[in-house]
Order: sequence, then structure tokens, then C-alpha cells
Amino acid sequence: MRRALLGLLVAVVLADTATLAGAAVLHARRLERAGGTNAVTAPDVVAERREGPFSATIDYAALFSADGHQVSSEVRWDDDWFFADSTEYNHDLAHTCAVLSAVANAESAYYQQGSSAPAYAERAFAELGFEEVSTTSYRYRSEVLDEVLGVVDGTDVVAYTLATRHVRSSATGEERLLTVVVVRGSYGSEWLSNARIESAEDEAGDGDHLGFTLAAEEIVADLEERAAQEDPGVERSYLFCGHSRGAAVANLLASYVDDVPVLAGAEDVRAYGFATPNCTSSADARSARYDNIFNVLNPSDVVTMLPPTAWGYQRYGRDVTLPQTGTDALTDAMRASYEASMGVECAVTAADRATATSLVANVTTWVSSVDELVSPFGIAVLAQACLGVDLGQLLASHYPNTYIAWLDVTTPADLTFA
Repeated sequence: MRRALLGLLVAVVLADTATLAGAAVLHARRLERAGGTNAVTAPDVVAERREGPFSATIDYAALFSADGHQVSSEVRWDDDWFFADSTEYNHDLAHTCAVLSAVANAESAYYQQGSSAPAYAERAFAELGFEEVSTTSYRYRSEVLDEVLGVVDGTDVVAYTLATRHVRSSATGEERLLTVVVVRGSYGSEWLSNARIESAEDEAGDGDHLGFTLAAEEIVADLEERAAQEDPGVERSYLFCGHSRGAAVANLLASYVDDVPVLAGAEDVRAYGFATPNCTSSADARSARYDNIFNVLNPSDVVTMLPPTAWGYQRYGRDVTLPQTGTDALTDAMRASYEASMGVECAVTAADRATATSLVANVTTWVSSVDELVSPFGIAVLAQACLGVDLGQLLASHYPNTYIAWLDVTTPADLTFA
């Protein structure tokens, strides 16, 4: 008995010691972050001016790819895109944005101590002839210790690439300063932000997903500060994009910039999101003033169905739905493109859409709101609905390179607009 009590006492002391040691480590990291020390510095990549239109090959790391997890995609660029009607869907621009969104996810590895990963974002924008590229927001947001600190402190953060270049119309010679913001998708403790569904409500009772809102507001503040330092006479254009959480933040970001004249009018803003979750309960999210926001969706992707529309959630702007995976020639072409790029077969099946919609329907049949979902009953319903569902298989429709493969082989005529 005494030995057992002694063992318990030792265990408690060791646990307390580990807790104290962990707290000391986290405190030391807070001090480093406050002082801007002990973090990977941003790379210095020199870009050459490129006149459009042109094609470029973009390298990046991709999940579940072969050959060392690095793939390449060829994209197009044309300055004239940013002098056209921003409410007209541009398939080439969508494809380029999808690749840049995958690059934003890959950039995280560069900012980890001891990593030999390339600075994918800086290299990608250098290939596209951008004059300035900033990925400083990745500092203190890509290390494991910083992710742990995010959980402990309960902070919502965001990492994004911000790049600028002057674009010139080939027809008129008009020049604008283009700012591109590519938001990283869910990373580490940022997954917790996805669960902060409660709304940041306005006076009308409409509201945006709180976790995504806090992230978008950080970027808005950055853009406002930059705009205040620029020549007020300069014509500006903005392009926002991202995948998954990055798409939701880009969606909200574009809606805010649409409404903030100090940054740009709606005609100078474009947003392309991929696998965009529902991120707002705003009644006017589908109004014409947000027609410059495009949400490219895979109909088999369960993430695009969350939070459920049955709970009053939707997206700003217009939905652009990719073809349904089937046994047709277009699906075969998508699979061939995916395998050529990734080095492995595409795991998506024709049955995935039914599985995804059934999962969401099973939950919403019994749970009618976010508040109910986080109750013991709601959690039990969710667990029951997930029984027998291969979540890994289901998420294959969500991967960035599944979207890229579809965009590789489709034209606007193959898509559905709503």
C-alpha cells in the first residue's frame, strides 16, 4: 500500500514538473515572439518583370503525391484579366488561383526550423513576375510549438502570402497596382478555428463564422495599413484566393473589401475560393454586389456542405460546381491528369457524393443548430452518423489537387453556376 502511495506521489510530482517545464517553454516562446527572435526569416527571391500573356510552371509540395511530395503545375497569366469585368468567371484565372492556393499550404514547411523545403510561394510569384512577395505571417505560425501555444492561448491566427505587381492593359495602356492575397488552408491548431461557428452578428442579426472572421479581419487591417501608405492616386485591384479554410477567409475578406471604398470598389476586387465551407448567415450574401466572388466546389466534397445550409449558413458570392465524378470520359481525363501530376491514382469514387450528403442529412435530421451540435446529444448524433463512414476516403474529394485536376480538364461549359 505504501509503495502504491509512493508511486502515485512520484507520478504527481513528475506530472507537475512536466507541466511547469511545459509552461516555462511556452512562456519563453511568447517572449521570443514578442521580440521577433528565433524564427525563420523570410527568403529573398528576385523576380524579373514579365509581360503577359504567358505560361509558367509552378512547383510545390502536395499531400499524398509520389516522388518526394513535390509536384508541378503549368498555369497561365495575363494582365488583361484585371481590366475585364470582375463578375465574369475566368477559368484560366481560377486554375492559376487553385495552384497558388496549394502553394500557400506548401509554404509552411519553409518556416520550420531546420527544414530544407524551398520557399514555394516566393518562387511561384517570382515565376509570375511579381515585384513584392511577403510571407511574414507564416513566422510563429508554422512551428509545432507555436501551434501548441495557439491552443493554450485560444488565439485565431492566419497565414497568408501577399504579393504585388503592376499590371498593364494591352488595349489602353492603363496601369494598376494588383495585390494578391493567398490564404493558407487549415494548419495545426487552426483546425480549432473551424469549429468556432458562432456568428459575429451585426445589428440585423446576420453574422459571419467567427473563427474565419477573426482571420479575415487581420488581413483587412494589413491591407488598410498598406493602402494608407500608398499613393492615393494609384488605381488598385485585389485578388483573393485560398483552399478550404483559406477559401472561407478569402470569401469573407472579399466581401469586406467590396464594402470598404478606401481599399477598392467592387469592380476592382476578385475572389476565387476552392472547397469553400459555408461561412455566413447573412441574408444578402447572394446579392449582386458580391458577384465578383466565385466559390469553386466539388459536389462530392463534404467540407463544402458545412456548416449545413439547414442551419442557415451559406457563402458570399456565386457557386461554381465542378462535374460529378462518374464513369464518363471527363472523369477519366480528370483521373489521368491527377495521376500524371501526383504520381498516384485519384482515390475519389462515384459513390462519395451520396456518402457526403447522407452524412450531413443524418446530422441535420436530429440536430437543428450549432448550439445543439455542441451538446452531449449533438455530439452523440455526430458520432453515430460517422459510424461506418471512411472519412479518409470522403476527404479525397477535398484535396487541392483533386480540384486542380478537374480544372485541368474542364471548360466553363462543363461547370454549373448558381
